[in-house]
Amino acid sequence: MARRTISLHAAYANAPHGWTLSSAQERGDQVGTIQRRPATPPSRPTVKRTKTEEETSSPREYMFLPDEILLQIIDHLRTDKWTDGYAKARKQCDLNAFSRVNRQWNSIATSFLYDSPHLEGPNYDLFTRTLCPSINLNIRKSPLSSFVKELDLSLLVHQGSKSTTARLLGRTKGSLASFLAPQASFSLNCFPALSKCQHLEKLDLTLVSEASSLKTLFDTVSSLQALKELHLPRSSGFGATIDPATITWPAKLAILGLSGGLNTRFWCGTFHFPASLDEISITHCPKFDDFCLSAFLETLMHHDECHFFRMEFAHLPLLREDSLDLVLQALPFLHSLSVSVDYVTPEVLNPPGVKANSEAREYLSEGDEYYSGSEHERREELDASGVVDDRTMKARRRKKKKCRSFLKLETLELTDSGERDNTDKIEALDVLMYADDFGMVPKLRDVIVARSLGWRNEDVSDDADALHDWLVDNGESMGITNHDLLGLKVLW
Repeated sequence: MARRTISLHAAYANAPHGWTLSSAQERGDQVGTIQRRPATPPSRPTVKRTKTEEETSSPREYMFLPDEILLQIIDHLRTDKWTDGYAKARKQCDLNAFSRVNRQWNSIATSFLYDSPHLEGPNYDLFTRTLCPSINLNIRKSPLSSFVKELDLSLLVHQGSKSTTARLLGRTKGSLASFLAPQASFSLNCFPALSKCQHLEKLDLTLVSEASSLKTLFDTVSSLQALKELHLPRSSGFGATIDPATITWPAKLAILGLSGGLNTRFWCGTFHFPASLDEISITHCPKFDDFCLSAFLETLMHHDECHFFRMEFAHLPLLREDSLDLVLQALPFLHSLSVSVDYVTPEVLNPPGVKANSEAREYLSEGDEYYSGSEHERREELDASGVVDDRTMKARRRKKKKCRSFLKLETLELTDSGERDNTDKIEALDVLMYADDFGMVPKLRDVIVARSLGWRNEDVSDDADALHDWLVDNGESMGITNHDLLGLKVLW
């Protein structure tokens, strides 16, 4: 058997993970450099060992663990298991240290290390040189590119170039499932490589600053058959227009984010959304006004093939302070609504026409009979002797027309754009009144608010606590036991 000519720790110091963050980098040392150890191990105090200790203290013996145990250790590093700020950067540092133990640990950790890399600053250049060692695709192709499933370049500002982004997309096209485009290094020459990522499920172009051709963008997107989530760039639509009737949407599209300078012709056009669409967000649209809102809501109201359940509105400077009060009247089937308080008043929870008489069955699905708080206020009929006749009262109760709110809203999120003074515009007491006293939102169980609204201030904290208790009780009455989905939450 040939003897090893290089020490084990020196071999793994040269492993191809030099782009990752080390613990020294986390303390503020030089970022992005490959941490190399000396060829000989550091000297230690001499300790006299017995023969038995020397026979049982071999590194190969006590460092070996079954692969299943190592996979359990890596699973413990999942960021979604922690709520104390354990972010992707820290996980990457831990995985880097994990991969340097020995060959077995390295082979187990490599795929997880490249699965969703944390890329920012100088380590991006080292990462691209690892995955793209040559401009020629057939020369020195890196096998590590097949491990990359999520490519998040949102933290990059001026690092890299447009050609480098295109090369990365070309090298990872076989495995890439999620791509968040950078601000400055994404342009027209990236679309050919992007169109070949047939496993791509999420495409977020929000931060792209260069105005893109809408026709090229939608032609590229239409070829991504696995795409489920799409967010348009905030720069889209400026100086160009497109008829939405000509857009071919991906068949599996579930989440659509519309943003940018899309003009009136776009919002007033005809949309052929896929039946799989569940969520639409309209954010950062400087040309979106009340006329565009009315036209788009009218289109959605008569869109029989699409049954989406969540909508989001934010950063729409041309809307008035009450423009979105009628959203739930137009779309009573929404399960979740996220809206900036800049464009709503408490009347958003009291839209006209959302209550129906007992004969209006077309608005109520089977079993969804929700009664307003005033239904139980009966006038007691007195007989000739001035005594309440129970039989008469019960008969009148059965004959009385019952009003039911057919709003399906379960989650309400109130954000704050910071563009206007929204102090005391909507309070916790307003939501509690329309939910409990008026019965307008009988399914409401989760309310999320921005901290800037001041719902936790000392003078109104009792109202917030009362709303929280009502939401929890209402959710539990519907059979929901997970308290993470119930109650009032204040965003930092």
